[in-house]
Amino acid sequence: MTAPAMDQREIDIVDAAMRVVLRYGMARTTMSDVAQEAGISRQTLYAIFSSKDELLRAIIRHLANRTVAEIEAEFARTSDLGERLDAVIWQIAGRSFELLRASPDADDIVSGFNAACKEELERNTARYRTLIEAMLQPYSERISGTGMSVPALADFIQKSTLTLKHEAADMAHLKTLAGSLKTLVLQVARPAN
Repeated sequence: MTAPAMDQREIDIVDAAMRVVLRYGMARTTMSDVAQEAGISRQTLYAIFSSKDELLRAIIRHLANRTVAEIEAEFARTSDLGERLDAVIWQIAGRSFELLRASPDADDIVSGFNAACKEELERNTARYRTLIEAMLQPYSERISGTGMSVPALADFIQKSTLTLKHEAADMAHLKTLAGSLKTLVLQVARPAN
């Protein structure tokens, strides 16, 4: 479930747009701001991204591509479920939490992305859930033995990570919540000693 790849010029523009959005918030960011940050004309920006909504969807896609690549790299590095859970939780919740906390108007960013980009967010949620299901698959017998299914547990993990990044009071709180989530999942997935 790979998203369309962006070329380097698109990535540079998306990176510039992310900087502007983090600086000003979603509502106050204009295409002119993005063009100036990217060092291109508005006409060039509109030739590549025809609207602010299209640019916002590209930001979400770019962040998700990066998140998926990081999780896959960690999965290739280790087969330990605990380490893989750490990677999933950090990449989906921790990094987003840090980005949002760096912005003076995090609520505007979250609401702006939700309104303009619901379909893109849903597509990426499915990508994350697929990765989590693959991570849990080797433990399917144990998970089934607890009365759960791999898809249900993957959905729970994905939704919980989303909640972590939006509800944690600070990074210490996020880490405490993440530790609790990890402990619960390991209790369900790992065989009793």
